[in-house]
Amino acid sequence: MSKTDEELLREFQRGDEAAFATLYNRYRLPLYRFLARKLGNIARAEDITQEVFVAVVQHADEWREEASVKTYLYRIAFNRAVSELRRSEHKVMVAEKDTDPEDGPPPREAVSSDSPAENYELRERARLVREALQKIDPEFRDAILLKEYEDLKYEEIADILGIAVGTVKSRIFRGKLELKKRLEKVMRTEG
Repeated sequence: MSKTDEELLREFQRGDEAAFATLYNRYRLPLYRFLARKLGNIARAEDITQEVFVAVVQHADEWREEASVKTYLYRIAFNRAVSELRRSEHKVMVAEKDTDPEDGPPPREAVSSDSPAENYELRERARLVREALQKIDPEFRDAILLKEYEDLKYEEIADILGIAVGTVKSRIFRGKLELKKRLEKVMRTEG
């Protein structure tokens, strides 16, 4: 039977580096995918994923089980992403060519078909959803990313975002409505 995240972090706090390696392997890709979607930049997502785990190593003794390890890791990632976005607002940058998180490791929700035409259609729909998602209010987008893409519970999302569970539910609902409107508009103009 595999150990819980909390057991692993406690073992790491006592010096077991293998426990940390297990946590790293368990959360490296989910955190990377979340950051790539949030930032829209796979290179920065990779860097910040590493920064999250460096922070865990540096501050492991500060974790006191007030939140689950999963929530703890996502909260660090979310805070670092927000800081990164604030910093990038103050810079004039040329967009990187490789800003699509789908170019990195395959996403959890990826669906493939034997038909090249169906594969193209699935990729195109995913692209349209990603583009529409980037255009909705960031508060809504964050809640949707954490719920729909990361499959976190409402309580976990509330802990990560520092808001009430009811607010999480409201943001997801309102965000989905906004997303639906944007996608309907895109479909009308492309159709």
